[in-house]
Amino acid sequence: KNKNNNKYYLDENIVFFGDSLTYRYDLNKYFKYKTINSGINANISIDLLNRIEDDVYKYNPSKVFILIGINDLNRNHTQKEMLENTKKIIDGIKKNRKYAQIYVQSLYPINHDKMDDIDYDFNRDFNNDDIIKYNIKLMKLCIQEHVTFINMFKPLADKNKNLRKEYTVDGLHLTKDGYKAVTKVLSSYIKK
Repeated sequence: KNKNNNKYYLDENIVFFGDSLTYRYDLNKYFKYKTINSGINANISIDLLNRIEDDVYKYNPSKVFILIGINDLNRNHTQKEMLENTKKIIDGIKKNRKYAQIYVQSLYPINHDKMDDIDYDFNRDFNNDDIIKYNIKLMKLCIQEHVTFINMFKPLADKNKNLRKEYTVDGLHLTKDGYKAVTKVLSSYIKK
């Protein structure tokens, strides 16, 4: 379950909608605004579609930050399917919360070396080059849909295009320093 205890909000809210990377993001620590954490561990893009009414629409958000897809890749879902589901999420928000600004974060990089160091069970069939290719498609979708794409890959990656080791606990999930780096980027969009 997400962290919001089924509260209903009627005024301006900023919803973060995603998987464990969102769920673990201590929004109250990093932002002074009314933020709602609608992240759930292990979610894939279809899960977000299935819970969008309860975890986005009911909060009447003024802004929605979407981060989804890494678990789809981990489970060998196709990039086409991921993009189709993301488009449906965007279209649903546009239809049901017309005044909400929509921000789509790129997938974050991963670090297979860190995963190997701690024997973290994660799909080795895709890598950061695949993530970069997907992010380009995601950016094109955002342009087509007239929503804001936020490139989070570059600020989190090292010179070898891996998630910086100091930013991750297991090669996928972020440390406090990792979330500070994310916050540094997202703050400018939250203040708009």
